[in-house]
Formats: sequence, C-alpha cells, structure tokens
Amino acid sequence: MLKLIRSFKITLLIALLAVMVGCSSNTPGKNYFQLTSNLVNADSMTTRSTNKFIWIESIEVASFLNKSGIVLQTQDIKYVTATNNLWASTLSQQFADRLSQDLTQLLPNYLVSTKSITTPTLTIKLFIDGFHGSYNGDAVIKGRWVVTDNKGQIRTKFIDRHVPLAKNGYDALVKALSQGWQDEEFEFANSIKY
Repeated sequence: MLKLIRSFKITLLIALLAVMVGCSSNTPGKNYFQLTSNLVNADSMTTRSTNKFIWIESIEVASFLNKSGIVLQTQDIKYVTATNNLWASTLSQQFADRLSQDLTQLLPNYLVSTKSITTPTLTIKLFIDGFHGSYNGDAVIKGRWVVTDNKGQIRTKFIDRHVPLAKNGYDALVKALSQGWQDEEFEFANSIKY
C-alpha cells in the first residue's frame, strides 16, 4: 500500500510540474494586420453626380501571397509565410477595399466600385505578383494594372516598388507596404485622369 501511495504522489508531482511548465511557456500570440490609407474620406455625406464609372473587375493575387500569413523573402529563392503575424483578411479583399475607397477619393469625378453597376468608362484588372518583405530590408510590391476603356483600348501599367522599412518588424513591414501601395494608387490615378 505504501508503494501505491508513493507512486501516486510521484505521478501527481509530475502532473503538477507539467501543468506549471505549460502555463509558463512563452507561446507568442497571433497579430492581425490591415492595410492602411492616409486618405481622409472627407465628403462621405456629399451626394455627387457623374456619368463616369470605373469598374474594378478583378484582383488576382499570387496564390503564395493570398493566404493568412504575411510573406517574407528570406533568400533570393526562398519565401516564408508567417504563422503568428497574419492579415486580418485576404490580400485580395484588402486590395478591393483600399482601391474602391482610395480611388473614390483620388478620382472624385468617377464612381468607383468592385460591382458592375452600369457600362463602365474604365475597367480595371489588377494582378499582384509581389507584396512581401525582403531580406534586403525592403517591402516589395510587384504586379500590373490592365485598364480597358469603353472603346476597347487596353493599357497596361507595370508595378515594381521597393520601399525601405523604417525599422525591423512586421509593424514596419505593413506600414511600408501600405505606404508603397498608396503611392502606387496616386500614380495610377494620375495616369488615368482625363
């Protein structure tokens, strides 16, 4: 009987130690990130009238990027997807939200939507091939815009931006990606104003 009590005490002690070690482990929590914009929606209560419509028909994000984890290029041929630093929603959804909101501000004479509302003046297809951090300390944005006007003329504008990070870390990476994307939106909006 004494052996049984001693064995029970040892088993209980091992179980308590396992619980204490489990509670004290430093398992990192998950962080969720969203692209930001510095554009202020100043006239959201204003009614506007226009006959110019931009339809954002599609946004294609490379499959290795359109996942929950933020991607880092750790070598010239190696990409790693984060497990604890995640996008709040897919990149394709974030691009759709940013584009419709920001282009509405940048192009006030156009109605901008991801839905086909009427015959578009311009149709946009966006292809994102790079939207990640790089081992050289830059945020990388690559891809292309394909714009079709209502006469069927197609124009392509390529994207190749490298934005230096202000400091290390995912916060700095997402800020650099957000700023680089907003700069790209400004340049794009200026290229289609007429």
